[in-house]
Amino acid sequence: MEWGFNTAKVKVKEESRKMLALCMQRARSIGHAEFVKTQGRVSLEKIFFTDMLNFLIYLAYADGRLNKEEHRYINMLMNLEFSEDGMKRYASDWGLTTEAIKEHYPLSLEPFVRATIGPETGELSTQYYDLTMMYVTSFNYIGTDLISCNHDTTAGELEALSSYIEMLKSGIEDIRHKMVSYKPTIAFAPGSKVKKEDLPDYSPEELEEYREDLIQGDRLLKETRTSSSQRFSLRTDNGLWAEPVENKLTERDGAVQKQFEQAVITSAAVQEETLEDKKQAVATVVDPEELNIEKLMQELNELIGMDSVKHEVHNLVNLLKICKIRQEKGLQLPPTTNHMVFLGNPGTGKTTVARILSKIYKGLGILSKGHLVEVDRSGLVAGYMGQTSEKVMEVVEEAKGGILFIDEAYALSAGKQDGDFGQEAIDILNKAMEDYREDLIVIVAGYHDEMQTFLDANPGLRSRFNRTISFPNYSADELITIMTNRAKKLDYHFEEDAIALVRDKFHGILSNPPKNFGNARSVRNYLDRVIRNQANRLVQESDFKEDSLTALTLADVQGVILE
Repeated sequence: MEWGFNTAKVKVKEESRKMLALCMQRARSIGHAEFVKTQGRVSLEKIFFTDMLNFLIYLAYADGRLNKEEHRYINMLMNLEFSEDGMKRYASDWGLTTEAIKEHYPLSLEPFVRATIGPETGELSTQYYDLTMMYVTSFNYIGTDLISCNHDTTAGELEALSSYIEMLKSGIEDIRHKMVSYKPTIAFAPGSKVKKEDLPDYSPEELEEYREDLIQGDRLLKETRTSSSQRFSLRTDNGLWAEPVENKLTERDGAVQKQFEQAVITSAAVQEETLEDKKQAVATVVDPEELNIEKLMQELNELIGMDSVKHEVHNLVNLLKICKIRQEKGLQLPPTTNHMVFLGNPGTGKTTVARILSKIYKGLGILSKGHLVEVDRSGLVAGYMGQTSEKVMEVVEEAKGGILFIDEAYALSAGKQDGDFGQEAIDILNKAMEDYREDLIVIVAGYHDEMQTFLDANPGLRSRFNRTISFPNYSADELITIMTNRAKKLDYHFEEDAIALVRDKFHGILSNPPKNFGNARSVRNYLDRVIRNQANRLVQESDFKEDSLTALTLADVQGVILE
């Protein structure tokens, strides 16, 4: 029986694809940085994949049936080839046609929350600054995209989406409550941000690789089994260490593994790719087309505000260009160092500018790769003697050929009590900056006053960092532009009376901004709360037009505070 929908017109919004890819990439990086290991035998990225798939199928059944457009959307987004009957069987087998899915929050949620606990995680991409917020926003936006893929949106679907998001938020609060007394150790370093930008997105070919692994039935166990010297544990609610993860699968973990296996094996193969091809793809850190200096400078100039920062970067690039010409002519180069200090509050664009600079340095031939590796204190400092030097040098090795960006670097010099190894990390970094100065640039970032303490922590630091760029707070009008641009990318728009109220609020707060104001970070969180208000409002309405899904009204912004 045909439902009569034109499934050829089903489209997945590019933003949905990016959100899914970013969450999968973050799940992978959390595992690689070894903040969290599940007690089962399934990697975090596979757990997240399964959680998202289950959520979408549950949402599709919220109106009582799975229609062809929703079936096609799920396959397109998740790069699967489920038959309709296969997806129905999967939904039935795992109880996705009922409300049972909301009895427990997704298994992947807790690792994301744990990885956010601790020092602020800084910029994760050009759009997200907090792992937990990114997680919830992704489920909310992708769910809305699924609901919108057909012309038969029902109040039941909106209610299912809203209640699921509320379940996620409740789960986050439960997890945070359990972790009030949590103190990080070397076995679990939440907040660490060791990551490399510009890596390839999570691809269909990687899903195919998983499919092959599961069919072979061997690698999944091998890649998660650890030796006795590499055991990982999780803290229990009372703060004691739980048993090592070599114990057998928990019931939920086993279910997730079976769900993932059923979902991926049931779907058809996408395409084959040799291991050598995959290695080559990873080795290409930055696309050569992204290294056009003029285009990079244009990208910098198109950033909102930051006039003084742009002026400093232009001066820097001009000097580098002339130095390159002098070098080609055999002339002496002026003494200079490329290491820098970025001063400013959170959300002022420091990481964005560092990312552009990494490509500029690559384009000018100063760096060999042009990638960005971002860390904070927890990515450099270990809990036991002798381990900090290993962590620092691992990060340095990863950053060679690019820029090492150390956010909140002042935290390295903040701990003076016994057993704190922040000073050791500073001393090792100071030496590494000199040893690898030919193909490594270090940028340290943080608040103005605190960074002065950091620069005084080692006699050689100030001479290493001879260039400082200050990032001012955004103005109220600039923040409004950032917010409306962000909303537009997400297919939202503010009605005139709503944006008028927001403008008044922003000008009032920015006339005397709070200390350490979050700038763009705060504005993005503000927009997320407005979007949640809109979803709650629409659920309460018995009848609304399709245009209502994109409109943010006065009712949605009232009561929302910029903080």
